[in-house]
Amino acid sequence: MDGEFLLGIDVGTSGCKTELFDVNGYSLAKAYRGYPIIHPKPGWSEEDPEEWWRAVVDTTRKVLEASKVDPSQVRGVSVSCTNACVPVNEDGKALRNAIMQIDRRTIPQAERIKEALSEERVFEVTGNPVAPGSFTAPIILWLKENEAKIFEKTYKFMVPTGYIVQRLTGEFTIDWSRAATTLLFDIKDKKWREEFCEELGIPLEKLPELHPSWEVVGSVTEKAADLTGLREGTPVVAGCMDTVAAAVGSGAIKGGDLFCVMGSVARVCAVLGSPSFDKRFLNTCHATPNEWVAIGCVNGAGLSLKWFIDTIGRQEKTLSEKLNLSPYQLLDLEAEKATPGSGGLVYLPYIAGERSPIWDPEARGVLFGLNLQSERINIVRSFYEGVAYAIRHNVEILRAILKGEGGYIKLSGGGARSKVWRQIIADVCGERVVTTIPLDTEPIGDTLIAGIGVGVYRNVEEAVKVLRLGEEEKPRREYYEVYSNLFTLYKRLYEHLKEDFKLLAHIEKRFL
Repeated sequence: MDGEFLLGIDVGTSGCKTELFDVNGYSLAKAYRGYPIIHPKPGWSEEDPEEWWRAVVDTTRKVLEASKVDPSQVRGVSVSCTNACVPVNEDGKALRNAIMQIDRRTIPQAERIKEALSEERVFEVTGNPVAPGSFTAPIILWLKENEAKIFEKTYKFMVPTGYIVQRLTGEFTIDWSRAATTLLFDIKDKKWREEFCEELGIPLEKLPELHPSWEVVGSVTEKAADLTGLREGTPVVAGCMDTVAAAVGSGAIKGGDLFCVMGSVARVCAVLGSPSFDKRFLNTCHATPNEWVAIGCVNGAGLSLKWFIDTIGRQEKTLSEKLNLSPYQLLDLEAEKATPGSGGLVYLPYIAGERSPIWDPEARGVLFGLNLQSERINIVRSFYEGVAYAIRHNVEILRAILKGEGGYIKLSGGGARSKVWRQIIADVCGERVVTTIPLDTEPIGDTLIAGIGVGVYRNVEEAVKVLRLGEEEKPRREYYEVYSNLFTLYKRLYEHLKEDFKLLAHIEKRFL
């Protein structure tokens, strides 16, 4: 298999990562291109799908040029994606901006779905709770009620993976893992639930064709080949959600495996060997035939640090240019100077609402405990610790569901580059934290899925043998005890504030 390569493309919330690997799991070249999140109104989050495509074209060209690989040697392509809904016409052209997973406009539509179908019935079929943002059905209903002309013109409601696969191949598809986040998909029988579509007034023909992640659904067209530099006819598989690609890229492929992806949104996940689901998590199909993944989404993970830098981190931005360090590296240095516990400061990282395990779109970010002795370094560190508390909140529940003892957490994603954050997570959770190689597990997971689809690997067990583990941080008992007391306070704070969050949301709608 020498001289054979696989391409992985991950369309994330903040940007597109594209990477080319050989069949032994070694990276030849990678590229990244960011794009903005658009906020037309408070609580709204959108992105331009054309920006996704431009990023895919740009990064694919850069990777092929940097690697000097002949495009004919690329055996297959797989795409993974963040969660969003984009309506397209018959040519695959987006009819409007995509509505993103962190968007909060569909709260009323989620309530109407609960009334029309009942939460229990939806959960029984889809394995998921009814909630805004995270799922496609409320977004489709919002479009139907608020942008009727776009709804009528829509040929298919696509997710980012399907959108990019269509731009590459001309085929309108959705894989099982992303279909599971529509609230219209039977997660056990792996088919569209027709009566749900009928009762909600969503035409079944507006939904894409279903496929397992590893199945080849088309090949690169002449037009896409001219733009990307790929060879016309290169096989493209259905792809998957980013978290499922990260699971494969982390080697988390059997029931009981636990991993965490530290991106803009952190995802604390466990592999399930049977379809036994918990309402506190988003549940989806794995990129393996008979397994599922429970996903605890922490909305304000990397987004919290980004918000800090964009709003009150001017000194980091200024110094970063002088010191040739990123603002995030400077935040690491500040956080490391502060004592564990941040001098009693507790941060609730709910700046974009929160999903698992509280599922409260109206929750808000909170910095609790400020006093005259609070230093800036305490505030910085409290942001790291607040995200770690949110991760522990999910880890404890997942460990109880799996009936397994604490072991270690595989950590990947951009946030895993921070040694200080990894140590904080280990201390807060009381578990070893082991990084993956590479840290960006989505692209390599994509390539392994593509490799299974085109026959490079016989199955996922063979594919993940190419993976390796990186650095390890061990929990420090003395800090675990400190953090355990603060973690109890962290959970109590939400319980005390959740009615106030609702009141604030009401005031915002009426007066602000």
